[in-house]
Amino acid sequence: MLKEQGLKPVEQSVFWAATAISVVALLAGVVLHEPLFYVVPAAFLFAFQMLVDYRAIFYLLVLATPFSIEYYSTTGLSTTLPTEPLMVVFMLSFIFLLFLRTADFERRFVTHPLTIILFVHFGWMIFTTIFAQELVISLKYLLAKTWYIVTWYFIGGSIVKNLDTFKRVFWLFFIPTLALTIYTIINHWQYNFAFSEVNRTMIPFFRNHVNYAVFLALMLPFTFFAYQWYDKYTWPRMLIKFGIVVLLAGIYFSYTRSSWLSVVGAFGAYFLIRKNLLMPAVIVSIAGVIMFAIVMLHDNKYLDYAPDYQKTIYHSNFSDHMESTISLEDVSSAERIYRWVAAIHMIGDKPWLGFGPGQFYFNYKPYTVNKFETYISRNDEHSTVHNYYLQVTVEQGFPGTVIWMILLIAILYLGQQLYHKYTDKHIKNLALALTLSIITIIVNIALSDLIEADKIGTSFFFFMAILVNLDLQAPKHKTNSPLPQT
Repeated sequence: MLKEQGLKPVEQSVFWAATAISVVALLAGVVLHEPLFYVVPAAFLFAFQMLVDYRAIFYLLVLATPFSIEYYSTTGLSTTLPTEPLMVVFMLSFIFLLFLRTADFERRFVTHPLTIILFVHFGWMIFTTIFAQELVISLKYLLAKTWYIVTWYFIGGSIVKNLDTFKRVFWLFFIPTLALTIYTIINHWQYNFAFSEVNRTMIPFFRNHVNYAVFLALMLPFTFFAYQWYDKYTWPRMLIKFGIVVLLAGIYFSYTRSSWLSVVGAFGAYFLIRKNLLMPAVIVSIAGVIMFAIVMLHDNKYLDYAPDYQKTIYHSNFSDHMESTISLEDVSSAERIYRWVAAIHMIGDKPWLGFGPGQFYFNYKPYTVNKFETYISRNDEHSTVHNYYLQVTVEQGFPGTVIWMILLIAILYLGQQLYHKYTDKHIKNLALALTLSIITIIVNIALSDLIEADKIGTSFFFFMAILVNLDLQAPKHKTNSPLPQT
């Protein structure tokens, strides 16, 4: 019967082994009165499904991602449930999947320029880990990065190769995100949309309003373009249009400045990509940041902008919050500058190899400047630099930052090229949406450390993989021919 179902000999052996061990486990549970034995059959069924068709498990992971919650055990161990255990399973199964599902993993994908740059980025991270201040901390950081990349870049890239699979993934992301946004807005409405209560409204699904708003922002480009897949007055199109309104409302009432800025940035990038002007804009932006850094560091000019400790407070009213942001008297903005100044001093101390991945929090206090201290500088939540570009430089040195920037520029360049290479509007819009979504992440990580965050960091690697697949199929579709549907 198993042969008739098309199972390979190896899969048949796994099936019979799982059956035998499950029977033994069930008997052991009855005889020894140990309930843990009853979990064994479910574990084997899960493993068998992974070997036969891991796509179902990946789709389950996609569906669960918006609903994931952070869990902290009494031992101090933290994880994200249920997504992180699933990613660990994918990482551990990856080698077996390469042998059993060889056709799913294309050599061209592995040798694509973006993949090569990603390998170099990860390889440099491994190298700097060897010289880390605290090896165990960097190894934990490296492990988390490994299951992000393996699961979302390589596994995700092996699955989402055509428009149909992307549509399926979109709906698996969109429906939970829409539900959570409505849930958050309703909770916030009960507090009269008060700025002071915003962090309470999305618990337990998001750590704070920043993570929530950034995730909504990266979902927005797909939602804008997805409704074009469907005919007028059909329920999917109407639901997506409703979703656009809800997402925009969610972003607005999140009161997250970086998220607002990223939406504006993506809107501007939309026109730049269409005019093939994104790369000149990127070059000007990088040059502007470098010039700003030189001016601020010259003769320690940044010290002129130290905040007044007595005036730097948290405002419960959002208009006061925005006004204090402009005058540099907002506590969250001042605290960012406090961390950034420390990061710059750390970079000066170890410019080439850095302190090691994940090391900023454990080393930054001796490098801080008291003039920038605020009343939240105790950092009870153990947060880091609040600028991922500085974080990479602190922890991986200037070579790590150069590699990271090359990766980002290559992604943006590829996204723009794909938009102009394809003529089918659905594929053009898919390439555009992927690029705009990545741009929202790029803007947000200038004020937050989110590449290692569940939902956001995972999306970054996933969208990057889909862009690579679009590039691999582009030579076959130079004229008005759609991406394969199956």
